[in-house]
Amino acid sequence: MVDPAPPVRPRICVVDDDAAVRRASLLALEACGYEVRAHSSPIQALRDPAVGDALCLVTEFLMQGMDGIALVRGLRATGWSRPAILVTAYRADYLAAANGEAIFVDILEKPAIERRLIASVDRATGRA
Repeated sequence: MVDPAPPVRPRICVVDDDAAVRRASLLALEACGYEVRAHSSPIQALRDPAVGDALCLVTEFLMQGMDGIALVRGLRATGWSRPAILVTAYRADYLAAANGEAIFVDILEKPAIERRLIASVDRATGRA
């Protein structure tokens, strides 16, 4: 008898320069059955070829060197067209108004985003 292959877990990419937030997001998403690629900078994420296979990107807004908006625009320029979620300590309503290009499917305000993050990723990947 051949053992069936283990189920493929949907890949999510998390980009946040705050190590504690990045780890908390990674652990929460892994606990919900996602495979997570976590990066400490947008540049690091752009250099990772596995990011192209991610079903969803979760990125912090403000980071050193490049913000989350520029990161998603950079990925879009390569043909990546999956959902992206922006996480920010700034007012989400301000950023939502600036999201005229609709590059983000959701904008989550810190703190206390864990439950909303899981729900948003589930919707973005079609698991909800």
